[in-house]
Amino acid sequence: MNASEKKNPFLLNIRSLYPSFTKAEKRIADYVLDNYMEVRFMSMDDLASVCGVSLTSVFRFCKALKLSGYQEFRIQLSMGIQSDGAGADSENELLPAEVTRADTVETMVRKLIQVRINTLNETLALLNEQAIQTAAEYINAADQVRFFGTGGSQLTAMEGMYKFLHIMPNVYCLADAAMQTMAASTLNEHDVAIFVSYSGSNRDLVEMARKAHDTGARTIGITQFSVSPLTEHMDVVLLCGGYEPPLQEGAFPSKTAHMLMLDILFTEVYRTKFDYSKDINALVTSSIVGQAY
Repeated sequence: MNASEKKNPFLLNIRSLYPSFTKAEKRIADYVLDNYMEVRFMSMDDLASVCGVSLTSVFRFCKALKLSGYQEFRIQLSMGIQSDGAGADSENELLPAEVTRADTVETMVRKLIQVRINTLNETLALLNEQAIQTAAEYINAADQVRFFGTGGSQLTAMEGMYKFLHIMPNVYCLADAAMQTMAASTLNEHDVAIFVSYSGSNRDLVEMARKAHDTGARTIGITQFSVSPLTEHMDVVLLCGGYEPPLQEGAFPSKTAHMLMLDILFTEVYRTKFDYSKDINALVTSSIVGQAY
């Protein structure tokens, strides 16, 4: 046990519960204790893969720690690391985008811009042309298109609705999670449901996705992880770059990636149904032109 671990209450709790863990849970605990600085950046699927266990084992490990799930595990781990002050001092403690309190304003801005550039490049590297084309085909053939999201992703979903309303009249996004769940259950095989989520592990959103998929609607996921509870219910997954630290839910780099993917999807829909989209866009633009001086 190193000095940092001795000051980290979360790691101490894992060690104290270690004898009660199953064999698979002990493999996870061993890896976490040895690599906790890296684990806080890993997805649930990443941790399961490096430990050679199932996703269910990781979930049970979280439950053994009396946590609600993997997201809470990452948050508690990150908070524990902050409390032990590992690798940080009063001036160099990291803020978003590896900004430190000792940075100048110019350095801070350059770091924030670089993070967004990296996010866009990561999204380009993950781009799947066939998935984009298939998603656009589903949208163009749909009776209605509904956007879904919770927390910070709900705001991105609303942005998606606003953008697509410029080229099609049958686009909706409800602000309340309960109403979104109700809407998901009333879709049918002629509809499309688009889900925006960084982790793909929000319980409410996953339940909406399950309901939408069960109705026969085409489901499209805009997310960072190819394997998650959300992607189990997706017909098409559009992967994005961008890292969202556990203690920075709704971070702007991940939003940047989601907005880029929505823009890509919007443009593909527009160009594959160009004449119709152009006419709707003209109607929408003329309807609001009088609102500006």
